[in-house]
Amino acid sequence: MSRNARRFRPGLALTLVCAAGFAALSALGTWQLQRLAWKAELIAKAEAVAAAPPVELADVGADLGALEFRRVRLKGAYQGAKSVALGLATLEGRAGSRLLTPFRLDDGRTVLVDRGFVPEEGLREALGMPAPEGSRVVEGVVRRAGAGSWATPAPDLRTPRWYAPDTEAIGRHLGLALEPFLVISQEREEGAGAFPQPIAVTVDLPNPHLGYAVTWYGLAASLLAFYILLGFRRNGEGTR
Repeated sequence: MSRNARRFRPGLALTLVCAAGFAALSALGTWQLQRLAWKAELIAKAEAVAAAPPVELADVGADLGALEFRRVRLKGAYQGAKSVALGLATLEGRAGSRLLTPFRLDDGRTVLVDRGFVPEEGLREALGMPAPEGSRVVEGVVRRAGAGSWATPAPDLRTPRWYAPDTEAIGRHLGLALEPFLVISQEREEGAGAFPQPIAVTVDLPNPHLGYAVTWYGLAASLLAFYILLGFRRNGEGTR
């Protein structure tokens, strides 16, 4: 055999290190495939819930996981001129925001209702106008509330405008105890003008786990290729 012929002689230390790394990366890829199946099942359940007929909110339990995307019917009354804006949005090329107004249920709880899109030029007027008066029935979709992430801008209290549906902070601002979720109205208000315009709700849960699995398995394959290449040594270059 030629002196320059290559042999596969990786050595024990390299083999152990690469085997441990390969096992760890493969396990992470498999875990992401399991997460992919879990998220797909979650999305399917949410779509089934969203397609079901509306139920009375008073008849639904307090489990937020079960409430998410459920169509509900509210009975009660809006709470005066206590609306706030949510985020920045566009509709048919117009910039604006979502209009949130507290709604007191007949059972005493208060929830924030997303009444829909209002263009920026009409936002201050909409925020200052009293909400529709009297006992009302509102149908909408439940969405989980939250304070956003570290990257979420601080609220603009002069407008007032929040950039995340933080019901706890909005409740403090309005002097109300709010439920930890929103109800996004799916009906145009009787007697209202063009705005607020309700926004249709779709199941928008992200499912990036296939991409994550491919990444982990790709890294495992790259490590295996590195191990094989490094393991071939010239004859006489044995492990020391």
